[in-house]
Amino acid sequence: MRQEKFEGPLELLLDLIEKEKIPISEISLAKVAEEYLAEVKSLAMPDPEELAGFLVIAVQLLLIKSRSLLPGLLVPVEEEQSIAELEERLRLLQILREAARKIQNIERQGRRSYGRDGYSGVTTVFYPPPEMTSPGILARAFADVVALIPKPEKLAEEKIKRIISLEERITHLRHILQDAVERGFSHITRDAKEKMEIVVSFLAILELAKDRFVDLRQEEPFSEIFVRKT
Repeated sequence: MRQEKFEGPLELLLDLIEKEKIPISEISLAKVAEEYLAEVKSLAMPDPEELAGFLVIAVQLLLIKSRSLLPGLLVPVEEEQSIAELEERLRLLQILREAARKIQNIERQGRRSYGRDGYSGVTTVFYPPPEMTSPGILARAFADVVALIPKPEKLAEEKIKRIISLEERITHLRHILQDAVERGFSHITRDAKEKMEIVVSFLAILELAKDRFVDLRQEEPFSEIFVRKT
């Protein structure tokens, strides 16, 4: 997905971190979380599959932001690993981006070929094949080498058939919460047919809480979240 200067969720996130001129860490991810959510919210007519990638990163950032605000918040081991993997992916992307900049500079300078200065003065050595070598032996040796190459694994394809926009979900929640009756988050999402619908509903609830349209209550970590119109 191309939006001005970024093409995907990781590119957008790295742009925000580099704009703040801060190193990649859980602290920096928490700092840019709100700006990332604002960018995702402003996406115009996104493709559902590409939007899913942005929302997955958004959920991770919300978790990181929550933990920065609540130091005592406990998260599952899987989520800890997910956050660490996100940081590592961003570092790798940053390395690739820097390498791309260097290649672009070389291209602008018009450098098209490079000499082998490191081999200057080195005597050329030629090793003739053994006398018993034949085309058949070479063919079998080549086949043995090819057999050692791992075969590509075909991954199962998974596509999102249906997705609800964040704005649509916010409108729906405003309607069902008008009576000021407190409802559990599991009750609100009981009709969700896909995991992504639950993710979008969670983001919508956070947006409504940010706008002070609803109050949120949770008795203890990982317990039910209750929502009520203010």
